[in-house]
Amino acid sequence: MVKFAMPNNLSDETQKFIKDVVKELNARKAIQNIDLGAIRMLATSYEMYLQATEILLEEGPVIMIKYEKAANPAQNIATKNYAQVMKIMTEYGLTIKSRGSIKSLKSDKEEDSPLDAFIKRGARGK
Repeated sequence: MVKFAMPNNLSDETQKFIKDVVKELNARKAIQNIDLGAIRMLATSYEMYLQATEILLEEGPVIMIKYEKAANPAQNIATKNYAQVMKIMTEYGLTIKSRGSIKSLKSDKEEDSPLDAFIKRGARGK
């Protein structure tokens, strides 16, 4: 079982999310000590995403900068960190789609699906 020490200054929401991630990865035996750097990056990126999103929700996507309307800089921060979060989560099978891909890869190695068996029988029968 891999233990993860939370970086300082994370919100309660991020801490709960990362605890759940580490728990899930440990349950699947899909994490090792070498992965702790990636989990730390996930925690940091998730926190930055949350903070930037909070600013966007409060200020809106367009703000006044020196008498001109401009895109809120928090949008760029949110977008970059969202992409980083999704990349790490996909790598570790923590999205719905990536979990499905990992399961289908494992099941292909173990045993053919009924459809695969039918197709193979049909190909041999000709």
